[in-house]
Amino acid sequence: MNMNSKNNPDHLSSGIDNASQEDVMTRQTIGTFIAVVAAHLLADFMGTSVWPVYKTLAGLDVAKAGWIATIIAMSGTFMQPLFGSLADRFGPRRIILLGTLLTSLALLLGPLTDYKATLEHLLPTVFGLSGFYIVMFIILAAGRLGQDMFHPAGAGLAGSFSARRGSMFLAIFIAVGSIGFGLSQIIFRTVYHHLNHHTEILLIPVLILWGCIWKWCRPAEVLQSKRGSVFASIKSLRPIAGSIFALFLILSISAGVNSGLFFLMPEFAHEKGYPVWIGQGGAFGLIVLGSTLFMVPMGHLADRVGRRRTLIAMMILSAVSYHAIVRLTLPVPAFIVLCIAGGAFLGIVNPLGIALGQRIAPRENVSIVSAILMGWAWCLGGTVPSIVGELYVRFGHNATKTLMWLGIANIVMVMLGFCVPKLADNEK
Repeated sequence: MNMNSKNNPDHLSSGIDNASQEDVMTRQTIGTFIAVVAAHLLADFMGTSVWPVYKTLAGLDVAKAGWIATIIAMSGTFMQPLFGSLADRFGPRRIILLGTLLTSLALLLGPLTDYKATLEHLLPTVFGLSGFYIVMFIILAAGRLGQDMFHPAGAGLAGSFSARRGSMFLAIFIAVGSIGFGLSQIIFRTVYHHLNHHTEILLIPVLILWGCIWKWCRPAEVLQSKRGSVFASIKSLRPIAGSIFALFLILSISAGVNSGLFFLMPEFAHEKGYPVWIGQGGAFGLIVLGSTLFMVPMGHLADRVGRRRTLIAMMILSAVSYHAIVRLTLPVPAFIVLCIAGGAFLGIVNPLGIALGQRIAPRENVSIVSAILMGWAWCLGGTVPSIVGELYVRFGHNATKTLMWLGIANIVMVMLGFCVPKLADNEK
């Protein structure tokens, strides 16, 4: 060792300063990850997550509610690549904060129910929708826009914390979001009933948590010097277009089948003779609980044995689980177990597919790939509520028969899994 360096106070000071800076960066990274995970909890707790149970609580027309959900889902999620491109170019912090805040507007749906007659009297009918439906549409659309802004930026940031453990980090991110997603309907229903429709009271804890996210979400935002358009970003994905397209179709089907099941769950549970709580958020929460418990271990497994083969196995088990839930009529305890077990497979296809796409994609395009695999996939999957709403009416208000027909799409999803190139496993 150089004695001059050893005895040089400036050298020692420099070493201490470097260590101190590394500690600050580590704390900032940990704080950012916690913040973006908490933001996902909020984003999935609010937004359009409460719509399936709200349509039943407010006594809405099922077919009309299905078309509203489809129009909002398609118009909003179609824009996710734009938000993903903006996050890649300007950094994710602003988009994460604004998106999370917008989702909270969906909590105004509860008190809106009490003004139905007033709104129908004051506002004109537009496209067959009364004033009440128009205001409800605007609130729901704002919440959905917030979710669509948040997800590509949030998922892209979460998946970038580790190259080797990307699936596990992304699984943690999605699992915590699933907790909010699973609790949304049961909490919304409980507050709606016990506080005389005043679901806006939930804005108090939501804003407190949002303030913490604003303080801790400080990602290292590296701006791209070459700011191309969203179309240029998509064009740059041409070398991996086949793989991304196959994943896109897989996740579209998975999102569509799950959204159809959740949309008709209140009617399905009533038809099967299950308790009211099962249909109004209970089964939904149990399915999401199963996926949440299973998500992180499966993310770890995918990092070890390969994303592609894990994804194919989970798609097969997802298809089997879906048909078991829809076709079997079980005692309530057995149905609860089936929902949790089935949810473990129904919910894992999405994070595994996104993690696989992020691994295949160039680092500078990770947010826009996340947007395609979430936004456009959910956009296509978002057509399903309108389809099952119409089928439900045509089949004589038979939810079970409708969901059985929907389940045929699972076969196509499994077949598409074998179109994902094996190269993805080699890279893990």
